[in-house]
Amino acid sequence: MIFFYELLFVLLALAAVVIGELWNRLAAVVFLGLWFVAIWIGYASFGARLAAQPGLAEDDDRRWHEDARDGLRHLRLLLGLATLAALVWRLIAG
Repeated sequence: MIFFYELLFVLLALAAVVIGELWNRLAAVVFLGLWFVAIWIGYASFGARLAAQPGLAEDDDRRWHEDARDGLRHLRLLLGLATLAALVWRLIAG
């Protein structure tokens, strides 16, 4: 499942570069920032579900939730770094 999140990151990063080059670099920063916030909320949602339901019905359900939470954690880190890089790109390139 982690590979799905990495693929999603690559697609979002490419979209941000296209937005930044063709339209506006500030829009690229906002685009990545909004995705960063959405992923942060999704990560918190999975973490809350795992904390609230310590005895999920099946071990497969718990494993799926843990994998999804870990994938979102990884994506959150990547998008945070990408947003920071886009902001630096915006400030340097103007």
